[in-house]
Amino acid sequence: MMGDRERNLSKSKVMKGLQCPKSLYLSVHAPELARPTPAAVQAVFDEGHRVGIEARNRFPGGVLIDVAPTEFATALEATQAQIAAGARVLYEATFVHEGVLVRIDILHRSRAGSPWHICEVKSTTEVKDQHIDDAAVQTWVLRGSGERVASVSIMHINNECVYPELDRLFTQVDVTAPVEEALGALPSAVAKFKAMLMKQAAPNVDIGPHCDDPYECEFKDHCWSEKKIPEISVFDIPNLSTKRKWEFYRKGVVDLAQLRDTEEKLNSTQRKMIEVTLSGTRALDRKAVQRELRAWTFPLYFLDFETIGPAIPRYPGTRPYEQVPFQFSCHIQLKPGSGLTHSEYLHDLTSDPREPLIRALIDCIAENSSVVAYNKGFESGRLSALARAFPVYGDRLLGIAGRLVDPLPIFRAHVYDRKFRGSFSIKSVAPALLGASLSYEGMAVAGGSEAQIAFEELILDATSPARKAELRQAMLDYCRKDTIAMVKLVEWLRDGGGAGSGE
Repeated sequence: MMGDRERNLSKSKVMKGLQCPKSLYLSVHAPELARPTPAAVQAVFDEGHRVGIEARNRFPGGVLIDVAPTEFATALEATQAQIAAGARVLYEATFVHEGVLVRIDILHRSRAGSPWHICEVKSTTEVKDQHIDDAAVQTWVLRGSGERVASVSIMHINNECVYPELDRLFTQVDVTAPVEEALGALPSAVAKFKAMLMKQAAPNVDIGPHCDDPYECEFKDHCWSEKKIPEISVFDIPNLSTKRKWEFYRKGVVDLAQLRDTEEKLNSTQRKMIEVTLSGTRALDRKAVQRELRAWTFPLYFLDFETIGPAIPRYPGTRPYEQVPFQFSCHIQLKPGSGLTHSEYLHDLTSDPREPLIRALIDCIAENSSVVAYNKGFESGRLSALARAFPVYGDRLLGIAGRLVDPLPIFRAHVYDRKFRGSFSIKSVAPALLGASLSYEGMAVAGGSEAQIAFEELILDATSPARKAELRQAMLDYCRKDTIAMVKLVEWLRDGGGAGSGE
């Protein structure tokens, strides 16, 4: 017998079932098998919530059905009461049909008694295929509950919007036609999901591209462990397309040993990854490394930015999701093997962080020197954007961008260690070559997404002074870790694969 939680299907569960029926089954009957929601994913959810609230301003005068998601009976009653009272605009209106519950972002009509228009709000910058299915579920439930639906639209972020002109933040796209087309398959799909959920065992669904498309499944670790995918497999081969990885899987080629002597077309980096992983012997072309490093000019400035990219822009001239630096760390080495000095900046106010950061940066970095950035394209892009936004500093900023050098291509071309596991990110390379002291595990802030989340909390007036101090230290520690890792990796390269010197 199904319990209360299985009696109704939310829209999100129907969408989960459309992506993978097994995922839906496990979410109902074995939710403990799901991986915890990563902080970065939760941040995306939170950002979507903020976008949804902002979108309501485009339909003013509405009534919010302000009821907790678990109190669906109360939400249904409140929705019907507002409809009976002649409401023309509703936010989070709740309906049920055939055991499927939906909460509609924005529901509006021209007058009481006329058909409804459904407006589904998305924080993406375009309409995606899954949005059509999402809107179709809402349309099916709304019509099934006795309401008339005249049209459906997706309201998404307009990436041409420039702050402060937030009246251009959204683009509304009519999706009535594709939604009507998608409606036909829903009744049978929902019926199949309900029948499946009554069974004693999960459906036998193989792993596949759907594990990550359109969203990474929370049960991926569980399902992949059932398939006994090796710790390092064909799925870890660098720069191998998703399509080719799954082609190998369907041919039964998962273990790297199966690829060692094949005629499959793989590039030199991919072949090197396979050989090193199987042999356990590190690949290092010392002569090529030294040749690359000779082009670098001391002193070296090891630079790393942390950025915020909100969907709703908040600083003059910025666009949705534009990455705005709020923090940097810079370690400085005057000559090979010399000691280090360090400079840093962290903005901790709600004001625009860019100009004070720029001033601190150009005070830190001398001209006629190499500036080291791991994956320098990111830092280059930020410096160029800052130069456009603040032309008075443009020459200095573009000068820094023009002197960027990058250890990442050196590692990709000339170094490989089994512990990289197919990744050349600094978080993989540094601990693999230099040991656990360069690992980010256990840090209070251990990644760029976490730094963004910490920044959002740091600048809130409601955050206590003690908490602000804690966040500030964690953010400084994290950014500083990135630049000291670069220092030690470059020393490792210069020493020909030696241990490198300490700070």
